[in-house]
Amino acid sequence: MITSEDQKKLQVEGRSVELVQRQWESLQRGAPFLSGITPATIHNKGISQLSLEEEEKALTFFNNQDGALNWIKFIPASGAASRMFSPFFEYWNAKKNPNFALNSYLESEQGRGLKLIYHNLKKLPFYGIVQAQISLEKFPEVSSTEGFFNAFVQTLLFDERLKFSQFPKALIPFFVDETGQELTPFYAQLIEAIEIIDKKGPVYLHFTISKEHRILFKEAEEQFRALQSTAVNEFLKVEYSFQNRLTDTPYLDEKNTWVRNEEGVISFRKGGHGALLENLNLLDADCVWIKNIDNTLIGEKNHSSKRWQQILAGKLLSIQERLFKHLNHLEVHKEKSELEAIESFIKECFDQEYIINAKDKLKFQALYDYLNRPIRVCGMIPNKGEKGGGPFWKTEPRGKSLQIIEGVELDHSIEEHLEAIEESTHFNPVMMVCGITNFKGEKFSLYDFRDEQRFMVSNKKAEDFNIKILEWPGLWNGGMAQWNTVFIELPPDTFHPVKTAADLIQ
Repeated sequence: MITSEDQKKLQVEGRSVELVQRQWESLQRGAPFLSGITPATIHNKGISQLSLEEEEKALTFFNNQDGALNWIKFIPASGAASRMFSPFFEYWNAKKNPNFALNSYLESEQGRGLKLIYHNLKKLPFYGIVQAQISLEKFPEVSSTEGFFNAFVQTLLFDERLKFSQFPKALIPFFVDETGQELTPFYAQLIEAIEIIDKKGPVYLHFTISKEHRILFKEAEEQFRALQSTAVNEFLKVEYSFQNRLTDTPYLDEKNTWVRNEEGVISFRKGGHGALLENLNLLDADCVWIKNIDNTLIGEKNHSSKRWQQILAGKLLSIQERLFKHLNHLEVHKEKSELEAIESFIKECFDQEYIINAKDKLKFQALYDYLNRPIRVCGMIPNKGEKGGGPFWKTEPRGKSLQIIEGVELDHSIEEHLEAIEESTHFNPVMMVCGITNFKGEKFSLYDFRDEQRFMVSNKKAEDFNIKILEWPGLWNGGMAQWNTVFIELPPDTFHPVKTAADLIQ
């Protein structure tokens, strides 16, 4: 519980005592499971498959815009690279066992993630950097394959000059170009944004990063700009922001009591990517691309991803143009509005079974409320592996809506939810385009369209004990629950995530 002393300290920190009390209650009772869920598929028109003609039409719509809209590419990039190097950390800890044998380890369940890396070490894009560092040190034995590998792992993880495991994922070399230059996802995202905009106006990028990495990003940006022309540098605008510390959330220990610091003050930790809704809300933009930092390639290999980001943007603009006309019509004509065309538009774009549910409103007001909200067009990838979170229909008072739902939000003991997961066909790669201004050009307050009840509670290991943590509704999950949403199938070659270093071997 919150003591009177806690209240004083929370107020000194600028935190809301009422919010922390609600977070305590949320941690105690857990997150509610969702209801009224069915999978969104191509068959039930939850996901659209565009024909080549529709793709070209969307591209044309994007390319023919008049430059009046402000576009920003929003890239969450605060993630550390520690998880990416987990196979190396696991190996380093395992080899402390006196009975350790490398070949047996590589064939074991634990070592399976390292096996590909071990046999393809030279294919890692940061191989050259680590090898050069090894040559400067005096390792006892590097002539054998296993000896060199041990030196490689030790240097990669613990060398004070490299500090790779402490770097943000965005600044780890992911690629090697034709000249042998190591390139990072940060570099790739900058290049991709320049090529997507393709001289149609200024290129704006917004990276959310950790404060302690600010200097590293600025240095990387300066190195990038040194390679670009004056014209590119004039058009390229790069912004950075941090998660507001007041979005950090408290957490509980194994006894279901507050975790406190050495002074007895309630401790807080990052509140998940849902906390970035504030950063998104503060953007000075009409339209926003959102893409994960590690999901990109360079050169011709990235052509499909660039093309589909433009297609999604064109689709957003074409839907938005019609939607804004309907909203203008409703505002001018009110109860005398022609409603049939607007209902048909909603059925075509958002919910094919839509029926006006006016309740205590006039019908034109119900339609106005339905349309006057942020809109997003999200790419979806066919799911070939493990089933889980992704695109679903959710029944709501205003009708069915399309949602991106995580597996933890569904109750796996309920047959309905198990069937929904089993019948799902796609997953969310986090490639989307968002319209965050209304038909009058005014910014939406994005918090008005978040489902506060879609927070997440989960158990994690912290040092030597278990903790129960609280995360805000996910940015593209509950954080966008009340948006108007369209799902479009993307080809698999647009998705290249890097979870561990093994994913960098090509």
